[in-house]
Amino acid sequence: MLKRAAILLLLASLALLGNTPALSAAPSATAYYEAAIATMKRLPEPPAAIFTTTFDSQGLAFSFGPLSDGRTAIYVTWGGDTASLGDQRYRTWMRAKGDLTLNVDAKKKRYYSSSPVFVPTWPGAYDFLRYGWDGKTPAPKTLRPVATPPPGLKTIAVVSALSPGAYHIADGGAALCPDGSPGHALRLTARYDPTVHTLSRVVIDPSSMRVCSMRFNIFETIVAVSLGGYVQMNFGQSGPYWMVRNSKIVIAIHTFGLQIKHGSATIAYSAIGFPASIPLALVTPPTPAPSPSPSPAASP
Repeated sequence: MLKRAAILLLLASLALLGNTPALSAAPSATAYYEAAIATMKRLPEPPAAIFTTTFDSQGLAFSFGPLSDGRTAIYVTWGGDTASLGDQRYRTWMRAKGDLTLNVDAKKKRYYSSSPVFVPTWPGAYDFLRYGWDGKTPAPKTLRPVATPPPGLKTIAVVSALSPGAYHIADGGAALCPDGSPGHALRLTARYDPTVHTLSRVVIDPSSMRVCSMRFNIFETIVAVSLGGYVQMNFGQSGPYWMVRNSKIVIAIHTFGLQIKHGSATIAYSAIGFPASIPLALVTPPTPAPSPSPSPAASP
């Protein structure tokens, strides 16, 4: 009798196991990355914002130079060994369409810019990653044909610095988001053209599938001198929007394998407000007054 009961219990257990749905496999690192990028694309973006942009530099100096269209270019120079250069603060008016900003320093001097450095949104982060701090008008050295991708890769990977098809993506394990909450890291390595596909690390908040930090590489080589480093962007909640709260830039120069210069800077965004709109005229450089025409020469 006991033997029969044991057999019936075993059969019942097997039947239950057969009716239990199989546990779903954990998503691959690539699928996890794709889901996070899709989430970021769906998030609302502010059409306009007003905030304070602060550059806190160690060994690097940021300066503005005029462009022919009345806007300003951002230049980075070495400010000594590792001496602090202190804060540079600007009150920024941002019109998201076109990455257009007006930046006013402590002396009330106005700088008009289309650099994504002053656009702490997800589209601005992409422009920074893809084009650098000059924005959508790349420097002449980057105006070269993009390398042909290996056979089998989608063409879209050529034009997107975030495309999953452009990277080998590996699980980086547990990590922390910038606010200290649990995150999950992914490591990325370019499959081709590393000068365009520079993303190297992403941390994702698994509770929302939002990107909470991303890091991309900086590198350039000229003869025996190489420049390398990275930019890390840290995201967080700003009012109703998920935005870049600060970025860290680290740059080093090497020659013949020896480091000769090193510098870093943090760019932070604070006191953020979100007006419904900002007039285009406010972020557009004034048209320079035309030069007076020379008087016609008197007839002899």
